[in-house]
Amino acid sequence: MSGTTKMAIRVLPTARGYQMGERRKARRYELYLPVQVCLPRERPVEFYTGQLRDVSRSGIFFHSHLPLDHGAALELTFSLPAERERGTSVLVRASAKALRVSELPGDGVPVYGVAASIDRIDFVRPVVSSAA
Repeated sequence: MSGTTKMAIRVLPTARGYQMGERRKARRYELYLPVQVCLPRERPVEFYTGQLRDVSRSGIFFHSHLPLDHGAALELTFSLPAERERGTSVLVRASAKALRVSELPGDGVPVYGVAASIDRIDFVRPVVSSAA
């Protein structure tokens, strides 16, 4: 098999009991952090909170109590934890579009799983001033 690249495909269980292959193009990182969700096309602009589950350079998945429409434009903001050696957190701002929204099973208030593609992502590091 010289000259051939092997690609592992992870098989995941789905809600309907059958399995399908992994289609992601970028590595996902599991993160369980609060995320602020803004619908920029709504007037007045409203902000909601959600729970980030995973993120990659091209997509994001989070839980929300807000039932979003397929194709909805989103502005997402969350803070990555501080790096040990630097001690500062990083604010992440992402422009995204909802690709898939599904109600998650559970009791009480409905919760939706939202998969979105990232159109733009910005990392904002805090400015450290040495002025005394």
